Amino acid sequence: MKELDRIKEGLTKSNVLVYKNEDLGLKCSFVKEGMVVDSFVIEDNVLAQALSEKGLNGIVEGSNLQMLRNNYDWFSLRVKTKRLLHELT
Repeated sequence: MKELDRIKEGLTKSNVLVYKNEDLGLKCSFVKEGMVVDSFVIEDNVLAQALSEKGLNGIVEGSNLQMLRNNYDWFSLRVKTKRLLHELT
């Protein structure tokens, strides 16, 4: 999933993740020092839901962002597993 790779890359280059539900999916913007360094839309519902659970009011920052960075492999594995289960059912 390309979106997982972009999230991983964005987490390493930013201090804040801002997300917002839109018609096309979940729009994610990675912000560092007040400037958006990357922005894209996640169309996969499983990934969008998992990512939106990590933040509060559309923002992932501070200790929540650090936990997501540190546990990204587990987050990614969980999303891939849920996606596979969704496809099989």
